[in-house]
Amino acid sequence: MKLKPETLEKLRAILKKDFGQEVNDQDLHDIAFNLVGYYDALMRFYCEDITSGRELLVPYDNEPAK
Repeated sequence: MKLKPETLEKLRAILKKDFGQEVNDQDLHDIAFNLVGYYDALMRFYCEDITSGRELLVPYDNEPAK
């Protein structure tokens, strides 16, 4: 997988700002690879669910009844 250098630098800035972590290039690439893999898996599971024909669970409605 090849990510744009600009994308990696955006991730580096997020890690520094939000988590106070400075990472080297290899760790940055590993983190990016893991994030992309995680979201790829979520998307595959979602697509599998919506195309399966099974009835899906309805999310909870947090609004109080009127």
